Amino acid sequence: MDKIKKAAIYIRVSTLDQARDGYSLTTQETTLRKWCADHGYIVYDLYADRGISGKDIDHRPDMIRLMRDAKEGKFNIVIFWALSRFTRSVQDLYATMEKFQRWDISMVSYTESFDTSTPMGRAMIGIVGVFAQLERELTGERVSASMQARAEKGKRTCNEILGYDLKGKDSFIINEKEAEYVRFCFDAYLKYKSLTEVAKLCSKNGYRGKRGKKPNAWTVSVILTRPQYCGYNTFHGQIYKGDFTPIITVEIYNRAQRLLMRQGKCVGRTRQMPLLTIK
Repeated sequence: MDKIKKAAIYIRVSTLDQARDGYSLTTQETTLRKWCADHGYIVYDLYADRGISGKDIDHRPDMIRLMRDAKEGKFNIVIFWALSRFTRSVQDLYATMEKFQRWDISMVSYTESFDTSTPMGRAMIGIVGVFAQLERELTGERVSASMQARAEKGKRTCNEILGYDLKGKDSFIINEKEAEYVRFCFDAYLKYKSLTEVAKLCSKNGYRGKRGKKPNAWTVSVILTRPQYCGYNTFHGQIYKGDFTPIITVEIYNRAQRLLMRQGKCVGRTRQMPLLTIK
């Protein structure tokens, strides 16, 4: 008796992919289900990751579920729209191919017309994988260059920060209620010289973060180390003058940084990110 042919359909799309390429999940699913029917495959299950990057497979819930079912031999083939939908990491691609070969499972890319059931297909999918990763890395470089250009022009480099609301796509406008919280943190820290004490005072006065989080020593330290509050943006550890109204003066900001540095040395604290002062 012939072995029953079962297929797993994997689809993935991010918001950017859908807007740019039109690869909606519905389009992918409809097309791939038809491919399975035309080739005599029963669809074992549909695996779909929505709005998730193709950088790696470790953080995609349905990809993880697919790999688990593959190991248990629940299907013979995995069909996907394009290799970029499956993974853009060459390392992940080769590791997955090796596992699928061990489990006797083939991979088919619908739009690229190759599969791993043949030696040529395995070679071609490896070549395409290299270019998929190259595209991802080049895109990352372009985004980084664009963000640096924004910073150099005084445009904002973050999308959310306590004390400000967004003003268009490039700047901030002060949120007075939140700005009061920010000013209090700087004033209280310079007076009491204790993050824990400042956090207690903030809680007592009813201050809350942008999403309602209660103050603690760590959140106070985050506020104190953001140069945006004295009118500067940051990108990759560098400071750039911003085109928006500051909440505190550069002098107050620098005093807080120097105090944080002195206290860090006193308690032997090693910071993951260096403190930045404005010159």
